[in-house]
Amino acid sequence: METKNIRAQFPALRRRINGKKLIYFDNACSVLKPRRVIDAVSHYLSALGACAGGRSGHALSAAVEELCHEARVKTAAFLNAASPSEIIFTANTTEGINLVARSFPFTKTKNEVVLTAFDHHSNMLPFLEEQRKGNIKVRIAVPGAGWELGAERICALISDRTALVSLPLRSNVTGQAFPVEAVARAAHRRGAAVLADAAQQLATCATDVRAAGIDMLAFSGHKLGGPPGIGALYCRAPLMRKLRNFNVGGGTVSDVLSGPGGLPVARYFADHRRFEAGIQNYAGIAGLAAALDFLNETGLDRIRRRTAQLAALCAGRLRALDAVEVLGPEGEDSGPIVSFAFRDKKIFAQDFNLFLNNELPGHVVCARCGNHCAIPLHRARGVAQSLRLSFFVYNTEYEARVLLAALEQYLRAAR
Repeated sequence: METKNIRAQFPALRRRINGKKLIYFDNACSVLKPRRVIDAVSHYLSALGACAGGRSGHALSAAVEELCHEARVKTAAFLNAASPSEIIFTANTTEGINLVARSFPFTKTKNEVVLTAFDHHSNMLPFLEEQRKGNIKVRIAVPGAGWELGAERICALISDRTALVSLPLRSNVTGQAFPVEAVARAAHRRGAAVLADAAQQLATCATDVRAAGIDMLAFSGHKLGGPPGIGALYCRAPLMRKLRNFNVGGGTVSDVLSGPGGLPVARYFADHRRFEAGIQNYAGIAGLAAALDFLNETGLDRIRRRTAQLAALCAGRLRALDAVEVLGPEGEDSGPIVSFAFRDKKIFAQDFNLFLNNELPGHVVCARCGNHCAIPLHRARGVAQSLRLSFFVYNTEYEARVLLAALEQYLRAAR
């Protein structure tokens, strides 16, 4: 499929902002939505609108139940999960990781969690909260003198007390990938489970949870071109049965019996239903399934090649500029992400971001400026703010060159 035909599927790319063309480089935050996702959400809202069939027995609810089942099957196949029942629909990656942090079966002798310094706040704060409550102990793997964080540094923290290792598959700041397979082998030898934050991985790179030895994996649909408010947590069935309850209520119980003193006692489902309390985001589930269809039909290999090409172009040009520092190890695959900071402390990333939005003739460039929900990593590297460029299959080399020319123009004016 030609780039022109791909771009035609995304209505937002046809927008004009104050008469200017849109260039969208904030895909690590949220990918724009293809027409098929918009249509899938609209179809649920306009033609269905009912609850799933487990609650009601009429035709509309049966159609919604089938919609959710098909989406669960597609999600399981996308990850190569053993069964659709290993997929729990969540609001996003954040909710999935919070579910794990609060539900994991820690014990007194197995209560340590290994994290990394590259973690998004959503992968770090839930476990820090459990540590604050006195439930667990957190250990954090940090990079060496450079940005590299190999398996040896993570695995060195794994001990017989380690219950869980949680790591991103790809950094949302530097874009670098982490060795989940090697970490999983080391964790499993010590009887620990592995949780993968796949928020920045799945839009450009196929992930086989069984081949990689991943026990749990969380992701957000909006980073795949789906609507906001929908995501999923993959969890191996044997481990899912050991998780404690997270949210409970309608849809989570198979029966409510009479217990001691006449008080009701709930009997909960053992599969994904135990973690999907209440009415679900059916419109979001429909949109997620459509987004997975788009990724599969477009081809993850094609998306990966396109985004890697654009990232390499930008990283190469940026590293040639003395005025900026590219965050991350040089020569390592940064996936679809390139972040950089200004070396001169009198030049602020936020000001350049405003320049991209307001001062360019003919274009508005949307990029991400700030700490990208990774304050500890920025602070450890002495970086107050960085500007992140993140690419998807609809981005072009022309757009990248517009950004690079704008940066050189800005630096000339700043001098």
